[in-house]
Amino acid sequence: MNLYFKSTTLDKQIGWTWKDMDKAYWDTWIPKKSDIQIITRLNKEQKKQVLDELWEDLQSAIQFTRDRNNARRRQKRLDKKSQTWYNCTT
Repeated sequence: MNLYFKSTTLDKQIGWTWKDMDKAYWDTWIPKKSDIQIITRLNKEQKKQVLDELWEDLQSAIQFTRDRNNARRRQKRLDKKSQTWYNCTT
């Protein structure tokens, strides 16, 4: 599946995808820059500019996933801690 975004650097639509699309559907997956594959034909310098721009655009979504993962882990630790405390008092 190809995804598209409007590059302000090159002023055109850029096609891209994840190298492993299965991971993109995981709820907790945090992608790395190397997971992005630019599909539109560009020279090496343009590809680097576009990759940097796309990576910057994705940061808010990635941070949201990080925060959600951390909240879940924190809650899991608290639940485990309270369960341990409960078991010690009974």
